[in-house]
Amino acid sequence: MSDDRRAAHAGVAIEALYRAQYSALLAHLTRLVGDRAAAEDLCHEAFLKAFRSWDRQAKVANANAWLHRIATNTAYDYLRRRRRVHFTPIDEATQPPSGAHSMESRLHEQEPVRRVLALLSPQARQLLLCASAGHSTAELAAALECSDTAVRLRLFRARQQFRQAYSALSDE
Repeated sequence: MSDDRRAAHAGVAIEALYRAQYSALLAHLTRLVGDRAAAEDLCHEAFLKAFRSWDRQAKVANANAWLHRIATNTAYDYLRRRRRVHFTPIDEATQPPSGAHSMESRLHEQEPVRRVLALLSPQARQLLLCASAGHSTAELAAALECSDTAVRLRLFRARQQFRQAYSALSDE
């Protein structure tokens, strides 16, 4: 295949991948970096990297996973570059910033959620954690080797179980 035809094929394939994965990839990157504008830039950068290395992708079984790995590595690089050491005086460090909660109170808020998750079945707990991490129902269906509809139903039931257990725990 000539270089022009190979580039055209890569362009068509990346465009299809872009249409199918852009919103999920953008949500994933936004969660990683905490900034929507930066996530949009990183998403476009990830697609450019994917386009440039499309020939190497032929060896990969799952193009979506390959693209998410490129995007995740791009975000990690961005976060490493952005990291700065920030020193605060000791007297300011002992008190939480205004409007913020202390770490102890935040841990106290998380404890009921952990206890409720421990009460759920392992499958329900795994589904809830994967869904909250941003995995789509299609990705979960592929991992569990079942239909998208089955995953949606299992997620619905897991969320119901969580709500019931959480309300029972808060009534105590």
